Amino acid sequence: MVVLRVVVCIAFVAALTWMTFVLLQVNALVAALAYVLAVLVVAARWGLIESLATSIAAMLCLNYFFLPPILSLTIADPQNWVALFVFMVTAVTASQLSASVRNKAAEALARRIEVERLYQLGLSLMLVDTAGELGPQITAAIKDGFGFSKVAFCDGLTGGVHVSGLEDPRLDTEVLCSIATGSASWFVSRKQSREDGVEVIVVPVALGGRTLGSLGAIGPLPSEPAVQAIANLAAVAIEHARQQIAFGKLEVARQNERLRSILLDAVAHDFLTPLTSIKSAVTTVRSEYRHEIEEDEFLSVVEEETDRLAEMINELTDMARIEPGKARIRRRELAVENIVKSTLSRMRSVLDGRQVELHLQENISHIYADPEMLGMALRQLLGNASKYSPPETPIELGASETDGVVTIWVRDHGLGVPPYEFESIFERFYRGKQAQASVAGTGMGLSIARDIINAHHGKLWVNNVPDGGALFSFKVPVFRGVEHA
Repeated sequence: MVVLRVVVCIAFVAALTWMTFVLLQVNALVAALAYVLAVLVVAARWGLIESLATSIAAMLCLNYFFLPPILSLTIADPQNWVALFVFMVTAVTASQLSASVRNKAAEALARRIEVERLYQLGLSLMLVDTAGELGPQITAAIKDGFGFSKVAFCDGLTGGVHVSGLEDPRLDTEVLCSIATGSASWFVSRKQSREDGVEVIVVPVALGGRTLGSLGAIGPLPSEPAVQAIANLAAVAIEHARQQIAFGKLEVARQNERLRSILLDAVAHDFLTPLTSIKSAVTTVRSEYRHEIEEDEFLSVVEEETDRLAEMINELTDMARIEPGKARIRRRELAVENIVKSTLSRMRSVLDGRQVELHLQENISHIYADPEMLGMALRQLLGNASKYSPPETPIELGASETDGVVTIWVRDHGLGVPPYEFESIFERFYRGKQAQASVAGTGMGLSIARDIINAHHGKLWVNNVPDGGALFSFKVPVFRGVEHA
């Protein structure tokens, strides 16, 4: 190609010489200017080699046809050396300027193409389907957007590697995974194949100082800023997708809690209406009609169980109206002994004659709490202890004061709580694995108790007792003369 261009340049000089010497018959000055213009045109159009060939041909033609003695070559003449020097300087300068302009134009075009591709890649990554795996979608988008032969992504969270494109052993998955897992998160690997000159690069995908994974590619690589921009776009897309997934789960959980509360409220209301009728009928039958002793005992059992079921439904209604973590309380000064006695009185039918051992510290300060809500929390703990401990064992209830905080605790003598369930048992509708098949329940009581204690700016927790059983404790502040919540 270069040889052909040199021949074209010589032919161009020959044509220009024929025009200026034969047709126009110009003087040496005009011919020299015409040759300089020819050198500039060739230098601007092609390059240094072609412009140098044009300069030499122009100098020789100028010397032979226009400088005396005409039609003879006199290289020794100083005019010839000046002409050659002028042509050479013109050719080199014009070639360098032209090459610089062409390189800058090509670089600007390449940057524009890279920006357009990055823009399209950003749009593609923002539209990834969060319901599917992110890795295959990211690698496919990058491969299609930049024309790589192979793109691989290693997820730093799971360690999984996702590949899009043809198999190529030149992309080292070990380096890819080491960068993704953080052991070499600062490292950027860039190699060029000796056989075909194809480049292989592996870069970390990080955002906000956190390494989310690593990205590898094989093919005609763009500039370093473009490679870093690709990694940044992938990081933003991953973080955005993960946030969308988290927000979706949070919204689903919120809607589930709302529907559960509505369902519980509706069920409780529908049960309470017939129970009121049953209670009224049983009370009327017992008071208005004479019965044998055995019949009266049966009716008494029906009436007691009706009262017990009605109380449970009333508590269920209260629970349904308490949003998770948003229990509304009306606090006032309250004696610990009074709340314990009223709770045990209301729990008489539930405890069913169970022995309750009290361990109340003397002269304990009054607390600042809502009596109804705190009583409900304490009833949940006592009911839980009654369910999960043998009938022949006692239930222990105590209270103590330390540093302006009152701690109330309930202990049973059951199997205890596995350490891995210390936090999960306070979640709504969660039931311990050991009791799911043996003890009936909804898994709401401890969750409601926790919400009530949290609303009192307290804390509810559980520990296992070394000699057997679980100890549920909660703290509430003492009364300090505050008149409003």
